Amino acid sequence: MALTLYRIHFSSPLKKLNRYIFREHLLPFTGAVMVISLIFLINFLLRSMDRLLGKNLGAKVLFEFVALNMAWILAMAIPMGVLISVLMVYGRLSEDNEITALRAGGISFSSIIRPSLLFAFLVGAGTVYFNNFILPDANHNARLLRGDIYRKNPDLNLDAGYFINDIPGYTLFITDKEGSLLLDLLIFHTRDNGRRISIWAKEGELKVVGNKVLLNLRSGQIHEYPAKSDEDYRILDFARHQIVIPVENMVLERRDTARRGDREMDIPTMLSEVSHYKTRQRGLMLQSLTILRMEPADSLNFSYVNFISELNSAIASLENDSLKNDNLTRQERGALQRQITQLKTSRNRIESNLRIYGSYQKQINRYLVEVHKKVAMPAACIIFVMVGAPLGMLARKGGMTMASSISLFFFIIYWAFMMAGERLSDRNLMIPWVSMWTPNIIFGIVGIFLIWYAIHERISLQLPAFLKRKKTRKES
Repeated sequence: MALTLYRIHFSSPLKKLNRYIFREHLLPFTGAVMVISLIFLINFLLRSMDRLLGKNLGAKVLFEFVALNMAWILAMAIPMGVLISVLMVYGRLSEDNEITALRAGGISFSSIIRPSLLFAFLVGAGTVYFNNFILPDANHNARLLRGDIYRKNPDLNLDAGYFINDIPGYTLFITDKEGSLLLDLLIFHTRDNGRRISIWAKEGELKVVGNKVLLNLRSGQIHEYPAKSDEDYRILDFARHQIVIPVENMVLERRDTARRGDREMDIPTMLSEVSHYKTRQRGLMLQSLTILRMEPADSLNFSYVNFISELNSAIASLENDSLKNDNLTRQERGALQRQITQLKTSRNRIESNLRIYGSYQKQINRYLVEVHKKVAMPAACIIFVMVGAPLGMLARKGGMTMASSISLFFFIIYWAFMMAGERLSDRNLMIPWVSMWTPNIIFGIVGIFLIWYAIHERISLQLPAFLKRKKTRKES
């Protein structure tokens, strides 16, 4: 009986403490998310102002435009709001010596931050649901509405970074865009006679002239694949090339609502796209093995770079033999030349397949980055508790200014890591999951370090000594 009374007496204050600390987060978190969202929204509207002015848009359209774009703003503001609220709560508790009283009462640091971890977990779980089911549709509808608004100008908007199938008969992949300049383009087209055309260009521009769209390309190659086995494989290097597309065949004036980018898909859909592109890569590899007269079982040891190097060595060796050997008959020299031509054709087809394979891999990485981002950023809510709770205790300030300054500093670093990882992954330089989870791992280590020092009260965020002396002189 005595043991039961003891448990009731002990657990009741702890439950009250948990509820107290949990409720303390609600107001700062809500206020922080609202302020951050407002800042992001103002910045977004200022950047979009030149596209909105002079469009005679009604209030309903403008409200829808703002509401749809608030989705991605909230996805960014929520983790930052968690960090600010945690800093404010523990800064105030420490400033009012409530942390000291709790520690003196025998309550451990883990018990003190447990309500904050629960709060962060609930917010993070809700954000995962939001990112996976609400954000993709909002992004998709926002892009369509933005396109409808932007198309009131005679300007065609081509999105960079993924395959574009809006032009009937053509598939485009634009790696990057600088204004109207399109960089590193891949264009695929199938003619009526069945011949497949792939075009690569270093750069190009898209212009509207009358009732036609002109795609002016510079510095590239045209590969024409044979429709039949007895036809030739053709390659054309060009300094300038122009493609003329009738405007009536363009769907860009009214975008296809079924086509979605990586930020407009939920996780299962993106994983399905990844599987689709991996199947395409497998098909390219089998095609390359057929060109090299190899068996499918050899795909385990297949390397595009190695085989291109071997083909170049073989071509150089045959060309050297042809030049040095003067005793060859006309028939032997012709046979040798045909062999060289065949090897060059095989090399060019392998190089073309390698370029397409790399484009598929970039698309796979883009989808996987977005999959991991949808989970990694909500998980950062828990990491920010590990960082923010000890920082707030050590700072001993519960004001909005201190919390905002510290959280802005950490969030800028976190976002810089996230963006750098995304770009490296898009260039096939980093594994997608590593690029997205590295910031959480780094900040998690920092959080563990800060928690250890906060428990042992080894450090405190105080003014430097020279600032203290300066402040003392002014007061005296």
